[in-house]
Amino acid sequence: MMYVPRSKDRKKKLFEEFSKLIQEHRYVILVDSTRLKASMLNEVRRLQPQLGFRIKGGKKTVFLKALEKIYPEAAEKLKDEMFGQILFIFTNEDPIRIAMELDKYEVDIAASPGDITPVDIVIPEGNTGIPPGPVISLFSNLSIPTKIVGGAINVVKDTLVARAGDKISPNLANLLNKLGIKPIKSKVNLKAAYDFKDNILIRREYLIPDLEKIKSELSEAFGNAFKLTLELGYPTKYNVSQLLLKAYLHAKKLAVEGEFITPETIKDIVIAAYTKALALQQRAEAS
Repeated sequence: MMYVPRSKDRKKKLFEEFSKLIQEHRYVILVDSTRLKASMLNEVRRLQPQLGFRIKGGKKTVFLKALEKIYPEAAEKLKDEMFGQILFIFTNEDPIRIAMELDKYEVDIAASPGDITPVDIVIPEGNTGIPPGPVISLFSNLSIPTKIVGGAINVVKDTLVARAGDKISPNLANLLNKLGIKPIKSKVNLKAAYDFKDNILIRREYLIPDLEKIKSELSEAFGNAFKLTLELGYPTKYNVSQLLLKAYLHAKKLAVEGEFITPETIKDIVIAAYTKALALQQRAEAS
């Protein structure tokens, strides 16, 4: 008779596995697996050797007990992040690099009733390949104009059936599945990471930073610093040419105002003298 491990034995084994993984790795990344599809999970597993991590599922309570025994402070900080279904990624590599790599991957999946569509959904004009029958009522209920051509349902014109942000109805989900349209994007939803060595909780917004926002903020900060160095006359390799030009123009202005003749100022001095003479002539004629 085959021996079936009891629940207590399975928990003990899982506790030991979690304990070993925690001790062998500096970081853990929490993944929300509530809507993680098998195809995406398989893609994540495929990346384990390439990115240098181990992914592990199991009861959150068992993980927290193992963590509490080794790093009690980490367990206290992480328990509030442990809602929903969780997968655990263990690594000694930079968790931000891993998170940003995983965030690039997504797969198209079929819609289910209640899903929120991330994009406008359009049923395209043309032959659907579906024979006429009860399914025609789905098109009718969704106000999609059709006609029967060559024994198949044809959509008369491109028809918008949902806008980005809309909730997908049962009828629409059913029709999209029949048409092979997969409007929902499945991604790895990373919740947070924890650095056991430095005892730091890394929340999602820092785990997957908005690079465009950071780039914009750095550009603005550099621009402000650059302006300040010009005002202060503080030379750096970035502003030395502008400082020299500013100094040259200031010196030239002083020389022209003091009528100090040089090859660079003679033209401006003559123009200034002519302008003054012209102004005096106009005043004399006016009087």
